[in-house]
Amino acid sequence: MNEYVHALITLRFFPCHRKKERSLVIGGKQFPMCFRCMSILLGYFAVGPLFWLAADVSFLKMLVIGILLNIPMVMDGYTQLRGWRVSNNFLRSFTGLTSGIGMSCIIVAGSFQFHRGIQGLAKLLDSIIS
Repeated sequence: MNEYVHALITLRFFPCHRKKERSLVIGGKQFPMCFRCMSILLGYFAVGPLFWLAADVSFLKMLVIGILLNIPMVMDGYTQLRGWRVSNNFLRSFTGLTSGIGMSCIIVAGSFQFHRGIQGLAKLLDSIIS
């Protein structure tokens, strides 16, 4: 099998620790990502609906929402890293999903801002040429 296809199927390109106790296991087969990373990827599916729902929302609001939605995952990971507490797979899944949705908000906000910038540039060039 082509090494690139194999890397895509096994998700080897995604930076994840792949610990068995933190991954989904079905029928003895381990999912190639931990619960948090899997949930982040699921949260990225919010990009499509957000393009439709957030078309009239300002860049700053979408950016702030995106940042706020990433805070729970950062706090969960940081408190775990410091040894202050132990997380569980449900919490990892929840914070990963909110983070994925938050990153989707940031992506959508940046895309709309880029589009607005291109439109402004087009209007400027049109006024100069006309």
